[in-house]
Amino acid sequence: MIQIILMTEAICPMCGRAALDGRTHPRCQTQYSIDGLTSFFHYDGVVRKGIKVIKYRLISDIASEFVDLIPDEMFPIQKSHNILLPIPLHSSRFRERGFNQAEVLGTCIAMRFGIQMDTKVLVRKEPTMPQVEMKDRDERLKNMANVFETNLPRRPASPNRGEQAGKTPPSHVILFDDVFTTGATMRSAANVLKRAGATFVWAVTMAR
Repeated sequence: MIQIILMTEAICPMCGRAALDGRTHPRCQTQYSIDGLTSFFHYDGVVRKGIKVIKYRLISDIASEFVDLIPDEMFPIQKSHNILLPIPLHSSRFRERGFNQAEVLGTCIAMRFGIQMDTKVLVRKEPTMPQVEMKDRDERLKNMANVFETNLPRRPASPNRGEQAGKTPPSHVILFDDVFTTGATMRSAANVLKRAGATFVWAVTMAR
């Protein structure tokens, strides 16, 4: 019998210690940090194999089947006020692979839970070594530093309110990736989004 284990132990995405509902501990919270983390499954057994199949062979039926196994009550936040942003690949990696596994899974998540998804807001501007090749936490954090940027539409100026032309960020973001390990990727992306003006960034992954 195939066994898929739901993730029941919530942690703070910044320090990795137990946290109520996955919310970032107040002592760990900074102006530009992730606000919380939800992971649906343990990254083990059939889940680990399935994610690798999606990641390297793009069998989209498996992605849809995994998402269908997520209980409704596990989705962490109000859906109507948020936009889902999948973690992007660098353009060179995307050309090599032909798809982005986070986008494939994110599409299934967005359809299942009725959330808007945008694949253009967040851009990976620098190629990086695969995180899986790095076992040291500090190396992972360094590898992911300053690799993302936002690609946002220009906001017209409003002279009546004394505003200057600028860029309009999504205020509430669900940042999505396939697996959460040290959190280096999510931290880097959340930092960029919050510096661009996002007020709330919650990390969601299929597994941890």
